[in-house]
This record gives sequence, structure tokens and C-alpha cells, in this order.
Amino acid sequence: MTTVWLLTFWAMQTIAQVVFKYGSDAPERWLTCFIIGNVFGASSIWLLMLLYRDWDPNIALGLGTGGGFLCAQGALAMLFHTQISGVQWIGAIAVAAGMALFSIGTKA
Repeated sequence: MTTVWLLTFWAMQTIAQVVFKYGSDAPERWLTCFIIGNVFGASSIWLLMLLYRDWDPNIALGLGTGGGFLCAQGALAMLFHTQISGVQWIGAIAVAAGMALFSIGTKA
């Protein structure tokens, strides 16, 4: 079940970031997107708390925030057609490698 919580946390964090970006493009939808983004972002913390219950907190936080960051970066790049530079790709690979190192020896 923890895998479902982790994947849902990543999805909710990604949705929040996409909605925030969408809202930043036009003043008339800023407040609506701010509220919707915070509903997804803040309520996703409940899932992180469930992960804390089952995993060491440093592992839950590392995998949760690292994966959420990577998913959001990918979604923003695809949906808003932004280019990711070579150095940024190296950074994304470093985050993924850090997540892999954090997960070694977990009881997931």
C-alpha cells in the first residue's frame, strides 16, 4: 500500500505545481489556481504522513519530495514546452541517483 501512497503523493504534488504554473500565466485565474494548487499540495502531506508511519522518516521524505520534484519537472517541461538543458538533466539524474541511494536497505 505504501507504493500507492508514494505514487499518489507524487501525482498530487505534480498537479499542484502544474496548476500553480497555469495560474501564474493570467491574473484572472491566479486566485483560483492558487487555491486549487494548495488543496492538492497541502492535502498530499497526509500521504507523506502515512509514509512516515511505515518508513523511516528520512527515507519517506527523500523518496517523496525527490520523486515529486522529478515528476513535476517532467510535467512542466512537457505541458509548457520548456527546454531542459544538459546540466539540468544531470541534476535530475543526480536526484534520481540520490533517491536510489536513500532507498537502499529500506523496509518498504
